[in-house]
Amino acid sequence: NAGDEDAIVIVADEKENCIDALRAVAERAKEAIRGVPEETRAANPDGTTRYMRPRPGAARMYPETDVPPIPISNEHLERLMMNLPEMPERKVERLIREYGINEKLARQLQDSEYDDLFEIIVKETSVPSTFVAATLTETLKSLKREGFEIERLSREQIIKVFRLVGSGRTSKEALPEIFKWLSRHEGADPEEAIKELGLAMLSKHELQRIVKELIDQNRRLILERGERAFGPLMGMIMKKYRGRVDAGMVSALIKEEISRYSKGVD
Repeated sequence: NAGDEDAIVIVADEKENCIDALRAVAERAKEAIRGVPEETRAANPDGTTRYMRPRPGAARMYPETDVPPIPISNEHLERLMMNLPEMPERKVERLIREYGINEKLARQLQDSEYDDLFEIIVKETSVPSTFVAATLTETLKSLKREGFEIERLSREQIIKVFRLVGSGRTSKEALPEIFKWLSRHEGADPEEAIKELGLAMLSKHELQRIVKELIDQNRRLILERGERAFGPLMGMIMKKYRGRVDAGMVSALIKEEISRYSKGVD
């Protein structure tokens, strides 16, 4: 009395084998009620699936019989252990300890493709480690989100850009513009980027002249605000020369000139 939605199982064999087979069918039906059985299934042309074989258990796990055993010595194991990559947590701790960066930057570096590049740059240049880490993990990522093809930058280009910063050839503030230019000119020399963008650092003598002229042009502001004139004056110079001056040097020169002017020293 099977209906349209009923399944019929026909087993033909010796009675004992038939009983075993039907018991297996019944057990499988019970499993299907509880959920999808753990098994390997094949796809049918109509999008349904069919049973192929049970998932392999411990009984099916055996050595490959066609490959002879390969003896592994304790010395070989020791060499492997010595060359294992650094564990993530240990690397984060080491980056914090050795380079003085915070945990957030250390974890970002560990998860990035620039972790080893960071260490090379810090060791080869005088650029502060925190700035290097932030540039590699945040600035480059931000530029990529803006649509710049940062993946075009080679490791050598990135290292050279930081060398130029460390040697005073360009400023830290100029890095985003330099990286943008390099992403549009694949394989170009970072020095060419500095030249094309006009981002070569001003000399200290040039900067002193610019600051003095600014002070002379804003005497009234200094008379009215005194030391509080520092902020507006700093903003004026950085707006015009950002990327070509070191902000720390600008700050020191402006404070010095304000102090000299306030005391009536020419």
